Amino acid sequence: MNIKGVVVTTVNPFGDIENQFECFSSWKRAGYEIKSYNAKVEADLLIEKGFSKKDIVLLKDSDTTYSINKKYLPRVLPIIEQLVETSTDFILTNSDIFAFHSLPLGEVLKSIAPAFAFTRRELLSFKTTDLRDNEYYRGGLDAFYISGQANTLLVAELKNFEAADSMAFGIPGWDYLMGAIIDSGLNGIICDGAVIGHKYHKNTYSGLDAFAIYAPGIAKAINLESSDPYFVAEHFSRHIIFRCSKNVVIRNKLANFYHSNGSKDVKETLTYSYIELRDTNGILANADRSRLQLMLAKVKEEGDWGLANHFVAGCFVRTKILTAKLFSLWNYLEIFSNERPNIILEYPPGNLHAVAIKNCMSLVPIERDMAIFDVFATELVNHNIFNTRLYDYLVWTCSDSKQLNILTRIKDLVGEL
Repeated sequence: MNIKGVVVTTVNPFGDIENQFECFSSWKRAGYEIKSYNAKVEADLLIEKGFSKKDIVLLKDSDTTYSINKKYLPRVLPIIEQLVETSTDFILTNSDIFAFHSLPLGEVLKSIAPAFAFTRRELLSFKTTDLRDNEYYRGGLDAFYISGQANTLLVAELKNFEAADSMAFGIPGWDYLMGAIIDSGLNGIICDGAVIGHKYHKNTYSGLDAFAIYAPGIAKAINLESSDPYFVAEHFSRHIIFRCSKNVVIRNKLANFYHSNGSKDVKETLTYSYIELRDTNGILANADRSRLQLMLAKVKEEGDWGLANHFVAGCFVRTKILTAKLFSLWNYLEIFSNERPNIILEYPPGNLHAVAIKNCMSLVPIERDMAIFDVFATELVNHNIFNTRLYDYLVWTCSDSKQLNILTRIKDLVGEL
């Protein structure tokens, strides 16, 4: 029997089970049949942690990466081959993606295109999310819809790429290859995921070692002149941004189906009421205080200013974005000044500072200045490095007295740490 509306994921028993369970349950509430594909050893662990046997499809060890890296990471191709035999359409998604809609959208999606590759809404919290949150993470693809008209073609397309056998949940890069195939081979659409969300966490992987195997296939699919992994990663990231920008109208159509879908009832463990915000120049009057408090508490929990770079715009109204970022950085340093180690002025061996600045200087001036602030703030918060030259650059390029005032306060504060 062919089943409609199947959602396939793989829950990681060693990850944040509570968050994954909330996400898994959200797809059920939205009316889908969702399954986690796992090897038996991991399936047993999931059952111990509260998942039902009915929630899990057992994989043979040969359908995981165990023979390669001694990990039971599910390979994507064998799963898709099974789905083509039993389902008319299906969704592949990461296990930490929440369904922000309340009914299956297969019919809607296939009326627009035979296949989709989606980015995700990036969220500070499930509980505080609403339709106005338009912070999308376009550095990767997190969910894929394949219609019945495209599923057999997908298998045929995958078999044209040597790296398809290596595609596996949990290994970065397979999403880019899948997105490239959907975009170029299935007449599909790359689009922001207006009705799916992800609670922000710091990336748990770095470098492009695992990505290298996918680079030639991606380059082939979208006709790039080089298969160098760094070149391919940069260009396909830009390709995602271009496609998502082009497909904003489709994103907005899908946003009509947005629904909180039980997210308001999700228990949040992070508290932020202890955050005492400071003010200068009346800027705090333009801030969503609760959201700003949550953002700063989350930065502290993650140890990653990249989170603030991503979310700060949504914390303010009627405020220049650089002013908002400076104000938030100053507040963070003030609030947690007693918990920070000593500031340092030199970089450790093997650092990527020069690469980061080179990337900044390749941008147009308005983007360059913002990117340089992002580097400055990230180095200060994440690594306790205060770069005096970047600070001086920000002073010379700031656009008004409010920004200069905050920069002076930051310098004074850093001098005390």
